[in-house]
Amino acid sequence: MQYQVRPMLSGDVAAVLDAQAQAYPEFLLESAGFFLNRLALAQPYCWVAQPERGAGLLGYLVSYPWDAGLPPALDVPLDALPPGADHWFLHDCAVIPSAQGLGVGGALVRAAAGRAMADGRQRASLVSLASAAGYWLRLGYAPVEIHGGELTEKLAGYGAGASYMSRAFPL
Repeated sequence: MQYQVRPMLSGDVAAVLDAQAQAYPEFLLESAGFFLNRLALAQPYCWVAQPERGAGLLGYLVSYPWDAGLPPALDVPLDALPPGADHWFLHDCAVIPSAQGLGVGGALVRAAAGRAMADGRQRASLVSLASAAGYWLRLGYAPVEIHGGELTEKLAGYGAGASYMSRAFPL
């Protein structure tokens, strides 16, 4: 299947919600308001993959500049991004089941990471679901040890076995 990767637009949010519902269990679903918030703050870091023919999305990626601290909570709007952020935080990369194995996730990651590196970000970080940890390990991410209850609390919202991971640029 042929597809193209392009920047996400506010008009894509309904299709993003549909792709999200196909890719994740209900407890991980984030609202339209969340996606609109991240687009307002960091549109150059948000991408979609769409088929060259047909409707809907094959996947999406939401990311933004962040600092080296704790990951942001799920489905919580931000007032602003941290000034001087040196990290690129990959908040969500989802590919619908029928498009898995086509390279959609990798294409989305390369598009957003390219922007982050061009903007001078030094590291990439993300929260991996247990089921995706092997994928992120193959891309050079490694679990980050942050001691304290606050990280444990945040990771619990992602389900059992979720881990905070990081890697240096370039990818």
